Amino acid sequence: MEAPAIVIEHFTKRFGSRSAVADLSLEVPRGAVLGLLGQNGAGKSTTIKTLLNLYRPTSGRLAVLGLDSVRQSIELRRRVGYLPEEPSCYKWMTVDESVRFNAAFFPNWDKALADDLLKKLELPRDRKLRELSRGMQAKVGLVIALAPRPEVLILDDPTSGLDAIVRREFLEAMIANVQAEGGTVLFSTHLLHEMERVADEVAILHHGRLLLRDSLERLKAATKKLRVVYPDRVPGRIEIPGLLRVVRNTHQALITVGGYDGRQAEQLRAAGAESVEALDLSLEEIFVEAVQGQGQAQGGPA
Repeated sequence: MEAPAIVIEHFTKRFGSRSAVADLSLEVPRGAVLGLLGQNGAGKSTTIKTLLNLYRPTSGRLAVLGLDSVRQSIELRRRVGYLPEEPSCYKWMTVDESVRFNAAFFPNWDKALADDLLKKLELPRDRKLRELSRGMQAKVGLVIALAPRPEVLILDDPTSGLDAIVRREFLEAMIANVQAEGGTVLFSTHLLHEMERVADEVAILHHGRLLLRDSLERLKAATKKLRVVYPDRVPGRIEIPGLLRVVRNTHQALITVGGYDGRQAEQLRAAGAESVEALDLSLEEIFVEAVQGQGQAQGGPA
């Protein structure tokens, strides 16, 4: 069996007394597109930056393509494309100068691909970066991330602040280029509908810990919201497998469950429910339910 492209084992990162990530273990298979979800401060960027040795781990091991993130970081960075929310670049350079400057750091830099991307993205090669809009600067970052033909592409919310059309083209271009050559993609974004369109696996971080990890297909098939109606009052306690969250009023409860397989509906009917309707959820709804359901599974009023 082929080794995973990314391995994170018992990773913890503390900044002084604050824990940003706590005992995180996560693997990304080769060829997968994994979306990393979480609220602000959940540990997404900390994890990504530590993978690239921009931060040192407090404890644990992180590796990309079998290369240790701390001990082999230089070789690792030559084989990985990285695009953060705010690309680091010299704003006094022209687009062409910035591209040629970065090419010197990558042995596998594909000049023909860089030229093709510059043309497709309609980037003015003789304009200084400081003269470009944020969207155009992000496109320059895309060229620099893709031209080395990376085996792994890591994206840290790179479409933040871009308009919808540019965001869509941006993500599709990045991921299509890498996947066409069997590469792996790890990316975070706060725009969950975009992740739903391109990710095939999802990991949710919450307060620095892994809350949930699964393929998007299985996650959507197994996470349901049950609309449950009772002839009298909703029971004070509801116990079914996979319970994530309950919101209730007098006669009706909205119950979110993971690992739904039909047994939950049967148990609810056997316990007195008049009707049970299983509703599909979007990735965004699953994320909200999973995060809000932490520590409040028995719920409150609807």
